[in-house]
Amino acid sequence: MALQFVKILSKTDTEKRLSLPTKYMKHLPHIRRGHAVNLAVMDAQGRQWHFGYTIRRNGHPKPVLSAGWHDFVKGKYLKPGDQIIFKLEANDAAALYTIGVKRRIRLLGTEVWTAVC
Repeated sequence: MALQFVKILSKTDTEKRLSLPTKYMKHLPHIRRGHAVNLAVMDAQGRQWHFGYTIRRNGHPKPVLSAGWHDFVKGKYLKPGDQIIFKLEANDAAALYTIGVKRRIRLLGTEVWTAVC
């Protein structure tokens, strides 16, 4: 089973934390509000990144990636408007989370998305 979501990064996503879609929470490790777990995620180059996965304490329960996320943003030179593709590939034995990055560029007068290494 492969499940994914795609998100265009906002200023908050690139400067502070990445907010994940609430409906994706059921596919992430189960935690309680205010607690955090380490979420290992593999990028397209095979590098493993470690993000702190938490659920917002107050208000609507929104999942976010915080600790380690800023290192990923800096390492990939991400900016608002870039796109991430977050995937979960799972089988009965394990779950593998992967993350890809794309940037919109203008090529011969046409806007296209290209992978960011």
